[in-house]
Amino acid sequence: MFSPLQIAQVAFEFREEIGADGKNSQTFLAYDHQLDANIVIKKIAKADIEDRETYFEESRRLYASAHPNVVQLHYACEDDDHIFVAMPFYRKGSLKHLINERYLTVREIVAYGCQIASGLHNIHSKGLIHFDVKADNVLLSDRNEALISDFGLAMAQNTAGKALPYGVYVPITPPESLSEFEFDRTYDIYQFGIALYVMCNGPKCLSDQVSSFEIDHDLGANAFYTALTDGKFPDRKAFLPHIPSKLRRIIVRCLNIDPGKRYLSALDVANDLAQVDGLLDWHFEVLPTGRRWTRAVNGTIIVLDVEQGGSSVMTKSVNGSKAKRQTNGCKVNLTDAGISKLLGAS
Repeated sequence: MFSPLQIAQVAFEFREEIGADGKNSQTFLAYDHQLDANIVIKKIAKADIEDRETYFEESRRLYASAHPNVVQLHYACEDDDHIFVAMPFYRKGSLKHLINERYLTVREIVAYGCQIASGLHNIHSKGLIHFDVKADNVLLSDRNEALISDFGLAMAQNTAGKALPYGVYVPITPPESLSEFEFDRTYDIYQFGIALYVMCNGPKCLSDQVSSFEIDHDLGANAFYTALTDGKFPDRKAFLPHIPSKLRRIIVRCLNIDPGKRYLSALDVANDLAQVDGLLDWHFEVLPTGRRWTRAVNGTIIVLDVEQGGSSVMTKSVNGSKAKRQTNGCKVNLTDAGISKLLGAS
């Protein structure tokens, strides 16, 4: 006769800490002896979990959300003091890591965005709200596909389709969090819009805006919350010039201060993202003297350099030929609106 509970052992050794998920947990690169593989272990302190029944709640949510665009769960286990959640090791790291390295092309934003939306739709279809959708919590697979991770704040929806999060990160919190206690899936849609906004504008676009409210701590906090509830944070008009108007409209809809006017389904966001067209392969970079956009397609390389004062030079080369100036892109004072038109974004 089988015993009601079989206790077995796993063996892994920590190699290095690769991230801290919060005050109660740490993330390590580890080596699993049974699998003979490098894996990632999330270590969670039991002492900070009030109810023993919820020890494995995060791993259960992760397991329940199995999907090609959700991080896989290897196993979950425990010792006397900690819970351990084992996941694959993704060498490419997080989407945040990539954004910190360079600006994404619009084609990358659309591709990653559709994948995140697909994973998010699956999470919602399983009756969960993630509550922590951000670039930090999106990992990139070896196939360069986006995978939603970290279900530490995820909660099951009640019969009304709502849930109450245990914690929030204020810069990505929707405005209704200041006046309500329970939220539906549009909470995640708002955070997804913030993630798309950061993918378009770079890693500092939020922190730079937040810092403008911190001249006086108390007054700054009030001003920030006012800007949040008025829809002025983040700045819906602050996009890099090569971001297409269609993509901007998608993001602004995700960020609507009225949850009922946002997308009501992540799948609807994905469908609209898939319709973003035009010149999607501009590579943007910031130079000491200004900004540069480069597009290389089928042997043709176009470069637009815009100095800090607005003076611009556009060149074009074909199949390695000498770059020639393009008069339509050589201006004394090229505005962002002019850049958008040149790059086919408006």
